[in-house]
Amino acid sequence: MPALNLIFRSGSNRVFGCACSLLLAVAIARCGGLSGQTSTNLSPPSPPPATQSTCATPAASNPIGGGGIYTQIAINPGVYGKRDPSGLTVFGFSQEGQNLPADPQVLAMSPDIVSRAWQRWDRGGVQPSDYNWSYATQARAAGIVFIGGTTATALFADEFPSVTALNSVVSCDATGKPVAHAPLNFYRASLASPAYRRYIIGIGEIQIDGGVDGLFFDEPDFSYDGATSGNENNGDEGFDDANIADFGGFLCGKYPNYSPADWQSKYGITTADNLNCSKSAATRGRTFNYRGYLERNGWQASPLNKSNPLAAEWGTILEGHPEPQNGTFTGTYTSLVYWQDIVLTLRKYARQKYNKEIYITANGIFPFVDFQMQGLWGGNPDGPGGSSVNYCPRTADGHLDGTQSLLAAFMAIKQRSTRIDGRVVPVAAFIDWPTDVMTDYLSLPASEKSDYWRMYVPEALAATVYLNLHLADTVGDPTATQLGLMPLFNRTAAFYKMPAHAALYHNTTNLPGRVTASVANIGTNLTQLSDGRTVAHLINHNYSQGFKEQDGVRVSFPVARAPRSVTLVSPDYRADTPVEFTYSGGQVQVTVPKLVAYIAVVSN
Repeated sequence: MPALNLIFRSGSNRVFGCACSLLLAVAIARCGGLSGQTSTNLSPPSPPPATQSTCATPAASNPIGGGGIYTQIAINPGVYGKRDPSGLTVFGFSQEGQNLPADPQVLAMSPDIVSRAWQRWDRGGVQPSDYNWSYATQARAAGIVFIGGTTATALFADEFPSVTALNSVVSCDATGKPVAHAPLNFYRASLASPAYRRYIIGIGEIQIDGGVDGLFFDEPDFSYDGATSGNENNGDEGFDDANIADFGGFLCGKYPNYSPADWQSKYGITTADNLNCSKSAATRGRTFNYRGYLERNGWQASPLNKSNPLAAEWGTILEGHPEPQNGTFTGTYTSLVYWQDIVLTLRKYARQKYNKEIYITANGIFPFVDFQMQGLWGGNPDGPGGSSVNYCPRTADGHLDGTQSLLAAFMAIKQRSTRIDGRVVPVAAFIDWPTDVMTDYLSLPASEKSDYWRMYVPEALAATVYLNLHLADTVGDPTATQLGLMPLFNRTAAFYKMPAHAALYHNTTNLPGRVTASVANIGTNLTQLSDGRTVAHLINHNYSQGFKEQDGVRVSFPVARAPRSVTLVSPDYRADTPVEFTYSGGQVQVTVPKLVAYIAVVSN
């Protein structure tokens, strides 16, 4: 592995930078941004241009209806996809440069979907000639859904080489200056800029023309990070003209009955700040001079300071986890306005030009997607009370702590998806990179890397979450082949792709009944399938540098009526195995002869 030059983000522990070799020029060629996009065959990006006083040209008007909080934002029904994702059970993660041959690991393993095969990064992927379209063709011929995509907000100066063009799309701090993000010296684009949205929509259209089945957008809500100071980002970003014009419209929409006196008494907004809410819904509030307001009050250096009464209205972002219902500007507009525009425009393009439905997803939990793709990194809010979950638990001496269950965390991700999106869509997860989770995973002994997948892939599936098998990334990490994992991955994919097995992990309902086992440290979940079958999932967390096999495990769980038969389904068994059972008092009782890593007890 190359040497690691990592700066972890406060609150998320997601790496800000990349896994780098000793030469930054090599790093830029090999590495990506926060989740490892790559720029292939490119010279280092140009140095940052001189900063300007304003940036990101605003939209011509407020969103349809005038904007405001989440209940006031119009949702176009066309933003929702119509392609059926129910056939996606085995997810494979392999990302490489856009111009490279097909990853032979993908073709050999043949997952149902390769969920981010490439990502446009810097200028690598802005022209059709940058892509090896035959990869997508080969994948489709093998029955593999092929997902491309792009970074949504990382912006290099050479993408918009003139100062004027760059300033029309770049996100800024509260002084009106672009923020250079070390060590690669990229900026964040403002998704509030229609010109920038048009740019990344164009990238998506190129890939749709090339035949991809869908698009993955990385970091759609990262325009508000701010500069890194120590291990923290100060949030001083996104204060560009485009965001501020929308912020003014948001305030007027949220508080339509406020008088000038109300604005002054509640927020200290005076006529000098030029917040005019008396105009039409399309134009109200758009002349707000928020940067001037911040400067006048001494908050330019720390615009999110609690002494600023508008900081709570602006809101803060936990990347990949938008919260439209928190009633803030950033919580609402990033997902319901800017993201909706991108998704809707691309769906219309595919429908009108090709009569085709495409899959669209993003890194995190977002509305309007066909399936979620939650990157796993530290600092996530997936634990109780918003606490962080360790997605690669280790013991003090660096071994896999297989005694730790991730079932509750996977279920929390699924619940969050339903809450944010308002629909039930498939939820997938992947080890994001370069992050602390990936670093911890790669540090495990070889056999324990295998055990990680044997334990947590079925545990995720028990919650109807699809954990991507990690094949390759673009920062020089060992591939699955190099790690000796491909035999396991091939067996795993073949097992879960079998129609009888895949059916256990789709259209499920979690049941409140309790699964009891005669031995301790067994993770359990009880689900019901759409055909009425009940499934008790058992994950063995008796673990110490390897699974401790449990024999003769007595299991009971509630079902509404006596089953016709009970079957044990496990990747650790040679075949699905009928088992004797008893039924009494609404409970099925079976004895599992051998539990190694995982078993599904299916009551038929």
